[in-house]
Amino acid sequence: MKHFSFLLLFFLPIAATAQNQKIVSSSEIKNVRVYQSGAQVSRSIQTTVDAGVTQLVIPELSARINKNSITVSDIGNFTLLSVVHELNFLDGEKSSPEVAQLADSLKKLDLEIEKNTGLDNVYTQESALLNANKSVGGANIGVDPDNLKEVADLFRERMIELTVKLIDVHAEAKRLTEKRTKIYNQWQTLNAKQNVPSGKLLITVSTKSRVPVNFTLSYFVDGASWIPKYDIRATDIQSPIQLAYKADISQSTGENWKDVKLTLSTGNPSLGGNKPELSPWYLDFYRNYSELQGINLSNKLQLSEVVVTQPGVRGSRKDASLDYTAPVVVEQNQLSTDFEIQIPYTILSDGKQYSVDIQSYDLPASYSYYAAPKIDKDAFLIAKITGWENLNLLPGNSNVYFEGNFVGESSINPRNTRDTLDLSLGRDKKIVILREKQKDLSTSKFVGGNMVKELNYKITVRNGKKEAIDLTLQDQIPVSKNDDIKVNLNDYSSGDYNKESGKITWKLSVQPTQTEIRNLKFTVKYPKDQIVGGL
Repeated sequence: MKHFSFLLLFFLPIAATAQNQKIVSSSEIKNVRVYQSGAQVSRSIQTTVDAGVTQLVIPELSARINKNSITVSDIGNFTLLSVVHELNFLDGEKSSPEVAQLADSLKKLDLEIEKNTGLDNVYTQESALLNANKSVGGANIGVDPDNLKEVADLFRERMIELTVKLIDVHAEAKRLTEKRTKIYNQWQTLNAKQNVPSGKLLITVSTKSRVPVNFTLSYFVDGASWIPKYDIRATDIQSPIQLAYKADISQSTGENWKDVKLTLSTGNPSLGGNKPELSPWYLDFYRNYSELQGINLSNKLQLSEVVVTQPGVRGSRKDASLDYTAPVVVEQNQLSTDFEIQIPYTILSDGKQYSVDIQSYDLPASYSYYAAPKIDKDAFLIAKITGWENLNLLPGNSNVYFEGNFVGESSINPRNTRDTLDLSLGRDKKIVILREKQKDLSTSKFVGGNMVKELNYKITVRNGKKEAIDLTLQDQIPVSKNDDIKVNLNDYSSGDYNKESGKITWKLSVQPTQTEIRNLKFTVKYPKDQIVGGL
């Protein structure tokens, strides 16, 4: 069997022989490779053509096909002459079953509203008729009391009945109008997505006799993507982490993918393959504004941009984000990781997210707690995972479950160079942390020409759990960027002090029901005629 792959749209002169045209009514999508932006679609084409030159028309394709990506392969006993991609602005996409159902609902509601309006008119006119004829007797004729009572009772009963019916009719009109508005808005939203041109391919082939024509058609299409998401489950702090790797797939390509074999790729062809190039990084002195001619002197931002050229990467923002999709070496590919989904999936062209399971892992983990009570008084359970480097994870959000309960949302960022991956499993309310300013030990006073502020904090940690915990406790003192502002650390209960960041870290092991106390005391001195922010 011959096998050719045509990667570009091409035209070849066709002999001046009679050309038949045949519409391929059915072509089945077999495989879809979904990238983080875009997708590669593979279709199976099966038909029969007569001898001579035949133009095969494959309709109802996506209008978002990249014509340079069209590939025809697995060619049988025929000669491929040309491939042309066209847009069809007349037919657009076929209405989806959901749109058709909404349109049918609108017709039924319009009929109900029309009937309801008719009842409203009948009851209103009858009420007006009664009001117009409520006079009993003539101007010169007396009124029989018995007749008056009988007419009054009849009038009252009928008016009450009509009033109740009108109330019901108006209530029903309001309900129908509100329902129709909601359905119409939904129909309009979905229908707007479908009032776009569809695509079609014109594939010209030549054969010497009547033969079956079978081949594979593939192309790259915009409007599809997938994003990773995770479920993180921990039974207790003695068990391994259960990590479920999933994907949210969405597409609005104009083609429904029904029962297709999906492959999720971490690659992103839309980023392009051109390598970045560094531009020269120039430095110069700032000049006096008055020396600059023809520049708006009030725009200092423009002046700084004119004088100094910041380092950067030549190209678009997409080029600059290449680091986001770092290459991963696998068996099949060198620049991406592919996840072949074994179960067929249906992904409709509706822009909605469809969840797909990728893989599940049981990962060894060590557990500890972290707290920064200056920002948040709760303690956070942290799982430190090792051996994650070969899992081909991508940055994404995660749902966190601990001890069978949903505890919140977190995120996974595997793009670091550490040996362990830290996952936040949420807050533990059984660990009580209190950070108090000791007002009786915190003072402000003048010493010579300076203001001296002494701040004293007491941090209390109580373990209300039934087992011991390891807790990393952090606080901080300010860091001075001015020689006239002096910061001295007086007491930090033997913590680990980082002078550059001002952070103090305590590594605590707290037994059940035990309480640990740490003190933080520091002094800030600065000229008394100055104001220091942040204290």
